[in-house]
Amino acid sequence: MKKLLLFFLCFIPLLSVAQAPSIEGDTMLCPNTNGTVTITNDMEYDTYQWYYKYWFLNDDFVAIEGATQASFTYDWYTYDQALFKVVVTLDGETYESDTIQIDSYAWAGLLVSTQTSEDVTFNPDNQAYYICDESTITSTVQSPYNIVQWYKNDVAIDGATDTSYTITEAGTYYVVAAPDFCPNSTSPSLPIVVMNNPECTTPDPTPVIAGDIMLCPDTNGTATITNDMEYDTYQWYYKYWFTDDEFVAIDGATEASFTYDWYTYDQALFKVVVTLDGETYESNTIQIDSYNWAGISFSMTFSDDVVPNDENFTWMICDESTITCELSSPYDSNIQWYRDGEAIEGANEITYVITEPGSYYVEAAPEYCSNAVSNTSGTSVVVTINPDCSLGINDPIANNQVALYPNPTSNILNITLPDNNTVSEYWILDVTGKTLLKGAFPNSNSIDVSSLSNGTYILKLTGGNSQTAHMFIRK
Repeated sequence: MKKLLLFFLCFIPLLSVAQAPSIEGDTMLCPNTNGTVTITNDMEYDTYQWYYKYWFLNDDFVAIEGATQASFTYDWYTYDQALFKVVVTLDGETYESDTIQIDSYAWAGLLVSTQTSEDVTFNPDNQAYYICDESTITSTVQSPYNIVQWYKNDVAIDGATDTSYTITEAGTYYVVAAPDFCPNSTSPSLPIVVMNNPECTTPDPTPVIAGDIMLCPDTNGTATITNDMEYDTYQWYYKYWFTDDEFVAIDGATEASFTYDWYTYDQALFKVVVTLDGETYESNTIQIDSYNWAGISFSMTFSDDVVPNDENFTWMICDESTITCELSSPYDSNIQWYRDGEAIEGANEITYVITEPGSYYVEAAPEYCSNAVSNTSGTSVVVTINPDCSLGINDPIANNQVALYPNPTSNILNITLPDNNTVSEYWILDVTGKTLLKGAFPNSNSIDVSSLSNGTYILKLTGGNSQTAHMFIRK
């Protein structure tokens, strides 16, 4: 009998522990990927709420908005170094899970080591290697990059997918590689320029060209001959890669290099034709491109008390209202938010929260073209005060019995008040909340508004501890 009692005493707490959720998830994420954490025990709960905190802070766990299912999907950037847990309820009882820690892979930039045979020389002036017939340049991608493709003159080299590649002939080489644990996170190496050494072999007279192939708006690039040889004549040619037209000689482009603008030669192919000692030689081609991205815009998230005004395309706010604006990708550089045409001090982040009336816009640029600044001033967000909730109305002065006439008015605005109500002061505000007129409420119950421009205004009346507000039009 004692053994049986001991068995039940041990078994009962195990039943209680079994009801607490256990969680597992993707704890190591590659850049620009998502992971999922989920409850692993086979039990359905009444409610779920996921929480997170960063392990290196002493802050409390914070509930994740909208994360109320048995699993939660998260991104690699926001939740890097975070701890996750879930709190559930079942039959009126609350249970808390274990925690897991999220991390993201981080590794050094792509490095390539180079070993050369003794007959290879390096020219620091043009950053090129000079080779002879039997020369070798062995380049090796450093760890952790082990998914590899080598290129020569911008063309993938067939079969060149090992971490090491041996160069034996002139050309411009580079490698694109990624770690096997994040195979989509590829990086290109710096180019390795290899030329024939005129002191040990007959130089190849064919010109080799390289240049600026990705241009930002309103910038120029330069293409130039990279092999160390001077020709008798030069003529640069271009064509657009997406047409079947022939190459066309560029007027005046008769030097060893050619400078071109981003607009005219976007999507163009370049080559140069040279002559030397009566012979004609034609270079390789390079393709020019220009960065292109969507126009600047931002999304807006509204608190529940924000109301749209469809008549004038504005948003009306109350005292505690928020409009959270977030810039859309790729605008992440040189950010400045503006209110009423003035730069907002310190407002230089992707996100800005509007809490007061005004006309708002933002300017920014992508990081890779940080000087290409655009702005949304043509589509400013206009925020006004909502007279129904934002003027501090407390049990208003028989609000539904106050009458304004004539409305619209040209000069004099008359106010009819209910019996037994006393108004001591008045304010007249524009729709952005700016005070234009104020003073003691006149005994005549009439206010001269002839100094106002034509438009819509708010009349605010106070008396005792109560207030009321009304819209009127000056025509």
